[in-house]
Amino acid sequence: MKTRLAMTALALAGALWLRAAWAQEAAKAAPEDAAPAAAEAVQADAAAPGEAPAAAEAAAEDAKELSGAERWRIYWEQGGNTMYFIALLSVLGLGCALERFCNLRRSRMAPDGFADKVVELWKAGRFDEVAERCRRSGSILARVVETILRHRDKAGWQEAKTIAEDKLARELRLENRRASMISTAATLSPLLGLFGTVVGLLGAFGTVAAMGEMGDASVLADDIGKALVTTVAGLAVSMPCLFAFDLVKKRLNFFAVLLEEEVAEIVNRLFLKG
Repeated sequence: MKTRLAMTALALAGALWLRAAWAQEAAKAAPEDAAPAAAEAVQADAAAPGEAPAAAEAAAEDAKELSGAERWRIYWEQGGNTMYFIALLSVLGLGCALERFCNLRRSRMAPDGFADKVVELWKAGRFDEVAERCRRSGSILARVVETILRHRDKAGWQEAKTIAEDKLARELRLENRRASMISTAATLSPLLGLFGTVVGLLGAFGTVAAMGEMGDASVLADDIGKALVTTVAGLAVSMPCLFAFDLVKKRLNFFAVLLEEEVAEIVNRLFLKG
């Protein structure tokens, strides 16, 4: 829970910082762009009619020279406020994916040689050392062994098996829940993109209705741009999140099978005679 709250706070802070940074850049760029535009307008008025096509070509070339950052800023502004929610989902999904990839390791699930060492110490009656080894490990397998250790005096083979399986099932459910944010980001981001698309199309139809036959198609560019940009952004977040979620689920399934085998082996070696 603490990790999820920290990732949410970090994502919100990042989204607010991006919004403030882009707003500041836009404010700085407005006065700088106004002077060249005014100069170009004066030159266009003073130019001969035959020079108009040349001026138009020059303006087109200047538009093509937009840097990558400026182009992304334009896309972001076209997307509107929906882009902040999509960005928030992308940060949450990425943070959850990184946390899962870092923690879904053999050492945190079922360390190599742990079962053999625990069985050796258990059969020697060194239960304090078994408990200390489990605390140092901190793995899921160690927590299952700790649970068995607490009930060793009143547990036979069947009871120990049931206790171990119940504890393992709870641990695996918790691991699955920690990956849920990746699935949430993958599901909600295209829906937010669709929401932005609908909002943009509503704005475009409203513009057409307001201007009627006298309208110019160029005035629809902002609304149509919002519709297209949010769709692309939502899909761009959803596809990597789906891929990461699939990898995480496959990794979890692999460790679930491995843990079931390790737990069954420990219980059999500790409580079955012969």
